[in-house]
Amino acid sequence: MNEIGIYIKQKRESFGYSLKQLASLCGTSDSELYKIEKGSRKKPNWKILCGIAKALDIHPFEILLKAGYITDNDISPDNRIKRLNDLSSSDLALVQLYIDFLIAKRNGNLKGMGENNDLQIR
Repeated sequence: MNEIGIYIKQKRESFGYSLKQLASLCGTSDSELYKIEKGSRKKPNWKILCGIAKALDIHPFEILLKAGYITDNDISPDNRIKRLNDLSSSDLALVQLYIDFLIAKRNGNLKGMGENNDLQIR
């Protein structure tokens, strides 16, 4: 098996899906999915991979990266942080505050950190 096939099979099994169940969820045949998992499909269709990603709750970039369609350089840092959409606005404000802190720490500029923001931490 190739890396993408192993990855998909592990994810599929962790969800408890059979080949038929996942194939149905992502709009392909179980035989196509089997070929991808076994590595006999050397260059799986990117649309099918995106369907698999959606069904397995994986960001499409992650599966396209493992399949060789894109490289790390193609993915901006904004898209590397997963599940930001699941956070509330106050959670996102905390994440932003932490990012600002890390940058200030790296730059040696921690004086005044947190003084001019609207976030109230309790």
